[in-house]
Amino acid sequence: MLSDTKIKTLKPKEKMYRVLDSERLYIEVRPTGKKVWRLKYTLDGKEGSISIGDYPSISLAEARKKKDEIKSQLAKGINPVQQKKIDKLEKQKDGVNNFKSLADEYALEKMQYKSEDYVKRFKGCMEKDIYPVIGKKLVKDITAADILKIMQDTIKRVRKEAKYGTGEAAANLNRRFIGLVLRYAIVTSRAEYDPSVALKGAIEQPEVENARPLEKHERQQLRSRLDSYGGTTTVKNAGLAMLYSMLRTVEIRRMKWQFVDFEHRVVTFPKSSRKKVQERSMKKNRVHIVPMSNQLYDLLQLQYKVTGEHEYVFTSPYKWGCMLSASAMNKMLMYVGLDEVTAHDFRATASTLLNEKGYETDWIEKQLAHAEDNKTRASYNHARWLDDRRNMLQDWADIVDSWGK
Repeated sequence: MLSDTKIKTLKPKEKMYRVLDSERLYIEVRPTGKKVWRLKYTLDGKEGSISIGDYPSISLAEARKKKDEIKSQLAKGINPVQQKKIDKLEKQKDGVNNFKSLADEYALEKMQYKSEDYVKRFKGCMEKDIYPVIGKKLVKDITAADILKIMQDTIKRVRKEAKYGTGEAAANLNRRFIGLVLRYAIVTSRAEYDPSVALKGAIEQPEVENARPLEKHERQQLRSRLDSYGGTTTVKNAGLAMLYSMLRTVEIRRMKWQFVDFEHRVVTFPKSSRKKVQERSMKKNRVHIVPMSNQLYDLLQLQYKVTGEHEYVFTSPYKWGCMLSASAMNKMLMYVGLDEVTAHDFRATASTLLNEKGYETDWIEKQLAHAEDNKTRASYNHARWLDDRRNMLQDWADIVDSWGK
């Protein structure tokens, strides 16, 4: 019988040779110096042999254990060579059916019509919180306990970062993203159930603080300090444009020069085709027309001198050809001393004050690009009350400018 000491002393020769251990297990020593475990066997009256692995990757003890496993297969009439091929195929199949592979496949197949920001958020959650725990795990083996651990770990991570809230929203978002992948696995016959469903409501989120109208002193501070803002011209103009237009932050960031019609004094955000929905300019993918007040017209004329050669109206000062970052507007508010104000509060302020002054609610809602209940009607009404909205936005821009006086 062989021993580890004896195996180590076996030297290569000009021709391959074999040294027997026991029960037809032997080691081949090849001219290259490579040592390979093999086992001879008889099944249905026919001789065969099978490789068990290389030494020292497979030790003597491991080789003897594998020999016993193969002998057990032979006793059941199983061909060990064929079983080895089946096991290899199953292992390859498992590699395709682990969570990371399924998530990557889901993103490719099912998220092609989602916005760029949504896809980026999905992939970011996967890399940051989800893959480290279940990325390599087979989807069929994922449990509610696995997902709960991810949610709890997410809360701990977010709270360590301090400035990003208490973590419940991020934890629940991770649960929803995991659920999307697992339900895709069910549809494609690679899993039978979705354990994320059992965790719905397991972690309660704090109530969302809705956007609020600015107080009088905040409005005055904002408008007066924007005039003396020490940051880039583009960020300053983006802030003013958002005040004048009642657009969302994302819509200001995605505004392109091709949308701007100086002749007719409108900015028209187009509806993206289904194939290009990731490039949509509006939060809701629909046509939206913004009539230019005199202030917005003059501001865009000035901005054209700064970024007219670029695609985006408000191009990032730091990344050539890219739109402003998502945090640029809120950082600007911090710089002017309004830490408690968010860019979305601009829209709440416009809605509140214009309603108080008696403007038609329909005009205000239309200018805020809020969704209509009747989607068919909404598809054809993007130019509705255009003249009324133009007059309202001019009055609104005058109101905004009055804050700084």
